[in-house]
Amino acid sequence: MLRRLKYLLVDQPPPLVVEISSLGVSAVTRDLKTGEVTRRVRRDLPPGLLDLSPNRPNIQDEAAFDEAVDGVISELGDLRRPDMALILPDNCSRLTVLDFDSLTGDAKERLKLIRWRLKKTVPFDVETARIAYRTWPTANGVAVLVAACPAEIIRQYETPFEQRGLWPGHVSLSTCAALNLLPNDSMTLLAKRAGLALTMAAVQAGAVRMVRSVELTPPAGSEDDWSEAARDIYPTMVFVEDHFGTAINKLVLCGFERTPTSAAQEVEWLRSPEGPVDGREAGIWGYLSVN
Repeated sequence: MLRRLKYLLVDQPPPLVVEISSLGVSAVTRDLKTGEVTRRVRRDLPPGLLDLSPNRPNIQDEAAFDEAVDGVISELGDLRRPDMALILPDNCSRLTVLDFDSLTGDAKERLKLIRWRLKKTVPFDVETARIAYRTWPTANGVAVLVAACPAEIIRQYETPFEQRGLWPGHVSLSTCAALNLLPNDSMTLLAKRAGLALTMAAVQAGAVRMVRSVELTPPAGSEDDWSEAARDIYPTMVFVEDHFGTAINKLVLCGFERTPTSAAQEVEWLRSPEGPVDGREAGIWGYLSVN
């Protein structure tokens, strides 16, 4: 009876979660009462269809993207409710960590201060951008993970779903959602890859201390070569140790073909209750783990 009462009174998470990456469109549906996944669908996207950047339109062929979305929604069948969660690729936004001595005031005052700090670093108008953030206390103040993206870029991704009667009421970034799958441990580096997009996030005792997104440019025919990503991962690990005075103790990988053969740190794969997750669905499983 109490479980049924909770189901009636608490806003339920959406039954549909969709993640978009340069590789394709992935979606899962779940049972509204049990939360169990009922359907999983994927549609690949042609290389180059998405040009991931917060500085310019991302979707290069709107008809082809619309067709991929239509294929996914059609294969899922009756969705019963229009609300959904939409997980976007990291590189369509500016994802960063800002450090403050303190971050007081109401939500409006906090957002104003964050926008002011972002003005110095982002190449778009932060006043009209959509901004989301999360804070953690640190020894020296407050660490704030901030995602900022021009509204017109988000609209590019939302529109095909809205045209099919769906409502993306929750919009997030892949790594922001995937962080929910990390253990609450000592200094850990998540290295998540989806196609040529690599995002690295240093997390200490549950607090995000640093995040960095880059685009890989591997030699032709070797897109899954670990050595290309390692050129960004290992210098990032050195930076974290120098900047925070704490070495990376664990390296958590997602979206790679193989584990590095030698590493001073413990290395493991990013996992959900369903098992290891890949780079094009990490956001989905991270979102489902807490919603």
